[in-house]
Amino acid sequence: MATTLEISFFNSFLIKKVSNASNESVFPNGWPYNATDPLEVAGGGTLTFPGTAQTTVDTHDVNWFIEETRIRGGYNNTQVDLGVRAYLVEEDTEQQHRLNSLIYSGIYNSRTGVNNTNQFSVGKDITKSLDPANGSIQKLFSENTNLTIFQESKVSSALIDKDAIYTAEGSPVQTTSNVVIGQVQAYLGEYGISKNPESFAYYGYQKYFTDRDRGVVLRLSRDGITEISRYGMIDYFRDNLKLINKNNVWIINTDLTTESNPSDNTQILVSGADLNTALIGMEIVVDGNTVALIEDISVTNSTSGIVTANTRLNISAGDIVTFQSNAPSKIIGAYDIHNKNYLISLQQTPQYQDTTVDGPQNYSTLAFDEAVKGWVSFYSYKPTQALSVVNDLWSVQYANIWKHYSNNVEVSTFYGVSTPSNVVFLFNDNPSISKVFQTVNYEGDSGWQVDYFISDPTGYDFSTNAWQSFNDSTQNVQSYYEGEYIDAGITYYSGFNRKENKYYANLINNSSVQPGEVVFGNSVSGIKGRYATAKFSVDGSTNPGGIKELWSVGTKINYTK
Repeated sequence: MATTLEISFFNSFLIKKVSNASNESVFPNGWPYNATDPLEVAGGGTLTFPGTAQTTVDTHDVNWFIEETRIRGGYNNTQVDLGVRAYLVEEDTEQQHRLNSLIYSGIYNSRTGVNNTNQFSVGKDITKSLDPANGSIQKLFSENTNLTIFQESKVSSALIDKDAIYTAEGSPVQTTSNVVIGQVQAYLGEYGISKNPESFAYYGYQKYFTDRDRGVVLRLSRDGITEISRYGMIDYFRDNLKLINKNNVWIINTDLTTESNPSDNTQILVSGADLNTALIGMEIVVDGNTVALIEDISVTNSTSGIVTANTRLNISAGDIVTFQSNAPSKIIGAYDIHNKNYLISLQQTPQYQDTTVDGPQNYSTLAFDEAVKGWVSFYSYKPTQALSVVNDLWSVQYANIWKHYSNNVEVSTFYGVSTPSNVVFLFNDNPSISKVFQTVNYEGDSGWQVDYFISDPTGYDFSTNAWQSFNDSTQNVQSYYEGEYIDAGITYYSGFNRKENKYYANLINNSSVQPGEVVFGNSVSGIKGRYATAKFSVDGSTNPGGIKELWSVGTKINYTK
């Protein structure tokens, strides 16, 4: 079947080639319909196309033109030569992916109705290229009349529509007023944003982001770029940022037991899995081959349900079925306007993995506070995205929106899951002197307990050529109310006891026997060591969900000779 093409008066035009990942040319309106079908031209005559009978043909090395030599296509009309090609400035008309360049269109003015955002005139200098050695441009951030450009290995600033050169009298040089993107100036330091633009957050004139390739967290301010990860967290971020991989393939629920559902050939019965709606859209892999996508999940309980696919399933009992995702690791950044903190969530696995309290948690969410120039807290939630709106912090997990610091939600509860708060302390006074830690005390609200109080490890033993893990440790110290008991009408406290609004407790040694010890265990007062580590956490019965403050923690030390 031939296709009719109406031509008004143009003597030639170009079917522009568009390159894609498969190196194919995609033609408007789906032509050529068939290489054997002629193309009828108004006024008489036909045109044919080279190639095969398909709507997309491999024409990587072919330029497609339709040309006629007679004006209006009329019989015996005046013949014209090819002449100039309007708006064509280069022979290679394929799309180009210039990862280190910027391009801008015409202006947009909503008040006057001017909208030239679809105009990219090649007659004007509308591109600005940066050094390709610094990698691709990952993020742009406009601020007043400045544009901050984040490449993988460099951060730069460019002027936007601003006169940067002035005369001796202070008047701007008008020849530069038509330059939209002015001179690009790089900030000092070999830092970039790697390939994690999602880590960017800002507040006021301060901008925060990570450089995964260099293992640092950065702040861009008026004084330039500063490594805020060096405030007591150099080792932590160096070790954890390198675990963020953009090319991860995650296999979920590898221990499924399945059987065909006879009622529907697009469904499978699943048991032994942690099912949730966040798995929707993941691949269903049977014996190593992807067969379908998860379209819906009907959960019977937390570990069984019916998974519906988007196509027919041929699964029999005994097949190895897994759910797979190509979602990359992420570094989610946000600014907590409520506490004035920069939040960062390092997520090795996708958001729908490792969200249970007791399961493996391959993520960490923590906060940086400018007031103390330090990292002040870890959090137990794993957001998909977070942002601050009107003095409130909001975060998203899956499709659920959560408002933080709400009076209607218990403390340390995120997305309906409550996690007890805890603080780890290090007692390191005179670390070169061996000592005995006899008591522990704190100032604050009732409801705090000590989960562990341990000394430093023994270290390397040259007699056995092995590392030894000997530590002195104590029994858990119960909170004030949980340790309360009555004997013969007298109230005692086996854990913390309150005296003048300060809580004290003895440290009861609970260590195993170590070589060379004569007295050990609960026969020893306190624990011995050069330093000690203690973990304080809130109990489960004292004002559940309420605020429990902890102002200071101390210990009584007896120096040994």
